[in-house]
Amino acid sequence: MRRIFKGPGLFVAALLGGGLFIFGTGGCANYKSNAPLYSQNVQLQNKNTALEATIQRQNHTIAELKAQLASHTKRIPTLPPKRLSELFTVSAVRVTSDTAVAHLKNSHSLNGFRVFVRTLMPGNLVLPATGTFTIEAFDLGIAHGSQRIGQWVFTPRQSKQLWYGNFGLNEFCFNCPWKKPPVNHSITFHLTFKDALTGLVFTDQRVIKIKVLPSVEPAAAK
Repeated sequence: MRRIFKGPGLFVAALLGGGLFIFGTGGCANYKSNAPLYSQNVQLQNKNTALEATIQRQNHTIAELKAQLASHTKRIPTLPPKRLSELFTVSAVRVTSDTAVAHLKNSHSLNGFRVFVRTLMPGNLVLPATGTFTIEAFDLGIAHGSQRIGQWVFTPRQSKQLWYGNFGLNEFCFNCPWKKPPVNHSITFHLTFKDALTGLVFTDQRVIKIKVLPSVEPAAAK
């Protein structure tokens, strides 16, 4: 025997003896009305997952580059520890937020980075210190090819001439001309400093938002 009951938002079919029972409600209508919102949530979750994966890959790349730099850095002879303990010495270095693109050598167009660096002693107090400064710039937005877009090395003699203590600057200023302009707004600067006094090596890394030349302005996301 088969019985069918219909009503508002309700459909019931029963096939007695055959063991088949089907009950339906108005849930399908609710699902259809919420389907666009559900789809948007899924898309946002997928985008978030992709961004997290990209950040993890970039952090992994940076960690590998740091390890490579450390493995190729040698210690140099220096004063005995007792003598060093009597002196003010560097404990950290910082790439400052003043870093930006610049018109180097009075160029009419932007043609390089001007990188500002501070050498610090304990307590984050500024301490002018000479040594070898190695500055690297990475464009992590480059999908293919090398992400390192520049490397510049300054000797202790050069760095001594690049200290600016006037007008409250109290930092080194390094002009870093590029061979080709950057193509993305976020550039990662990696600094390695080998102290001429102690032989110790310090590193720092900072992402700087820069002005990109109109001719190489990255395409807007569609």
